[in-house]
Amino acid sequence: MRERAESERQDLLTATRWPPEDLQRVLTDGDLHYRALYLRGRVGIAVGSLAGDVIDANPALYRLFGADDPPEFPHAAADFVHPDDLATFVESYHQVVSADGPDSVEIDVRLVRPDRIVVWARVNATLVRNDRGEPDRVVAVVQDISERHRLHSRLERATTLDRLTRLPNRGVAEAQLRQAFAPGAARRAGLCAVDIDGFRSVNDTLGHAVGDELLFAVAGRLQMAAGDHLVTRTGGDEFAVLAVDTTGADDMTALADRLLDALAPPFQLAGRSLTVTASIGVSEAPTATTVPEELMRSADVAMSWAKAQGGGRRVLFDPERDAGEAARFTLLAALPEAVDRGEFRLAFQPLVRLRDEHVLGTEALVRWQHPVEGVIGPGRFIELAERSGAIVSLGRWVLREACRQAACWHEQLGEASPYVSVNVSPVQLVAPGWFEAVTDALTESGLPPHKLQLEITEQAVLGDEALALDVLAALRGAQVRLALDDFGTGWSSLAWLRRLPVHALKIDGSFIDGLRHTAPDPMDESIVRALVELAHALDLEVTAEWVETRTQAERLERLGCDLGQGRWFGDAGPAAWVPDLVRRSLR
Repeated sequence: MRERAESERQDLLTATRWPPEDLQRVLTDGDLHYRALYLRGRVGIAVGSLAGDVIDANPALYRLFGADDPPEFPHAAADFVHPDDLATFVESYHQVVSADGPDSVEIDVRLVRPDRIVVWARVNATLVRNDRGEPDRVVAVVQDISERHRLHSRLERATTLDRLTRLPNRGVAEAQLRQAFAPGAARRAGLCAVDIDGFRSVNDTLGHAVGDELLFAVAGRLQMAAGDHLVTRTGGDEFAVLAVDTTGADDMTALADRLLDALAPPFQLAGRSLTVTASIGVSEAPTATTVPEELMRSADVAMSWAKAQGGGRRVLFDPERDAGEAARFTLLAALPEAVDRGEFRLAFQPLVRLRDEHVLGTEALVRWQHPVEGVIGPGRFIELAERSGAIVSLGRWVLREACRQAACWHEQLGEASPYVSVNVSPVQLVAPGWFEAVTDALTESGLPPHKLQLEITEQAVLGDEALALDVLAALRGAQVRLALDDFGTGWSSLAWLRRLPVHALKIDGSFIDGLRHTAPDPMDESIVRALVELAHALDLEVTAEWVETRTQAERLERLGCDLGQGRWFGDAGPAAWVPDLVRRSLR
């Protein structure tokens, strides 16, 4: 056993390049297994001087560097380090050998082999002191972490690159956009938000495999058209193109046009020829006066405008249009609570018999007494109320309030009191319980049913014709007056009109406008004459809207029109104003 140990000692003495006196000092019998680990282990180990030279290295480190034999020692350690990591390496080495520094440091650096292959390594350098406690050597354990680093890089790419198209993903787009807005980075920036029109139908009809091929091909064309600008995939069928240092919106619209042109030729996929279009929203702004999030939002908003216009086009973001839509959204959000808070008011416009100018009725027109914007007309909120469904609750309030006011007039004037006309939206007419809401309003107010007129449009009936006709028939049976509003602008046939249980027609004001001058529009005059004759043939009363001049009023009377409504007879006013107006008209 003693002979074997001595043999191993001699082998180790022969294998090392350390000075003999150092070996004799460190290689005691208890150190043999450490030396064996040094020479035969799989982890690279280097011994360095305090000056930064490698004075010895073990075979595992030779192999890491692609060599069977060691280089000539001493050799400057810095020669083995990649230039980009040299500053970090030198700083760490100095920390270890300094008197007040740490005894060990661990860093990840790139090492360059003699064949120029780069190896990622984790270096753990430890200071070794002599018997007097003085710094003597640096021992560095060097682990090859190239594979680990490659895995990390692949994972990093997986989090930044879209798996299908290999384009940078939305996270990269947002990061690059924020970088463009960093101080001193760029004066202006622009963004094109691209959405493939009708992509879902490609997946549904041709399958997801063809859809994936199409997205990959689209990505390639966008990259070619975008040139040096950054192209990213931000969603399923959505892409974005970022441009920095633009000179204005014209740069971005020109870029968007190139993108559209690139997508125009048919794609040849799976033996098919596919033609696709895209909706592109364009935004561009100075980086000093906006933020990245606003630029992205602007591009997305403009893209939604492009899709709403049918797609296959680019639309430049318009701040004024956006402000208008934002205001509409604000009103839309506030509508339901505004009804509950009682913020709406009614104004009443007279309906006047043309032959003697007696006030026979009034139309209830709703106004919103907004706490911030003041009085808002129906043109700004009725469509929003219909879209949101708030029109049902708002319409019921209008109905109850109109009936209440008309009942007050009836108490003062008796049968001479005017009827009140209330507009009914298509949503209201077929809403559950609408007929009951009308009869309840009449009962609660005490208004005679024939003093209430409900104005409907052609669209109100065409949505669910059977249900709408049943409701109208029930209302007529309850003696409520019914009028068809905006007549002449729809597609109703004469046979369809005969089926409607209405009492009156209101000719749309667009036809009345042509009668305001001394020499009337002959086409409008002919249309009004024909509509009046048609209505009278069906035993219906006719009201003309938008009567604003004496000339119109007189000409409409000669054409046989029954009633007129418009500024010539008076604007809409408060309910208290109506009884005196009626009395004056009766004198």
